[in-house]
Amino acid sequence: MASKKKKSIFKNKFLRYFLITCLLWVVIHVSYITWDGLKNQPPPSDIAVVLGSTVFDDGTPASWTKGRLDRAYELYKEGKVKLFFVSGGTGVEFNYPEATAMKAYLVKKGVPEILIVADNAGNNTYLTAVNFMKWNKESKMQQVIVVSQFFHITRTKYIFRKMGFKGELSSASSKEYTWKDLISLLREVPAFYKYALVY
Repeated sequence: MASKKKKSIFKNKFLRYFLITCLLWVVIHVSYITWDGLKNQPPPSDIAVVLGSTVFDDGTPASWTKGRLDRAYELYKEGKVKLFFVSGGTGVEFNYPEATAMKAYLVKKGVPEILIVADNAGNNTYLTAVNFMKWNKESKMQQVIVVSQFFHITRTKYIFRKMGFKGELSSASSKEYTWKDLISLLREVPAFYKYALVY
């Protein structure tokens, strides 16, 4: 009976330490993602890769998407980028191609169409990186600024490196923040390891 009790205590301690370790790791990871994503002073680069998000059926970008595009446009006006690679898919809820809407938004703000590459096959971060790398075989851009929500930056840079980008890779996060960012920040932890294991 005493032996069973000792085993039970050992199992409970192990479980408790395991859960504490997991919690600490999540806190560390979330802290790093936040720090990495909010570093918002990228050096001058060749191109901004803007990741897509929700676009409504009439082609209007949602606030998150606008935030990314406005940040990319800000970089352009500051002379930090010369070109844009806007990438997104077609959402489940809305059927308007994200990259088409993103390009139209930038053109409306005064960016010449010729400076914007639209990738409507970037249904997720991995595909955006794959499609950019295919396009970049000929374009040979060596300095890239990734533009997305702050919590998305670390995973995006990781997958670009994993897909073989060897040049200078920096980032700029959207200045649009909502309470949903907290939920998305926590979801980024399993998403990062999914990308690490699957792709």
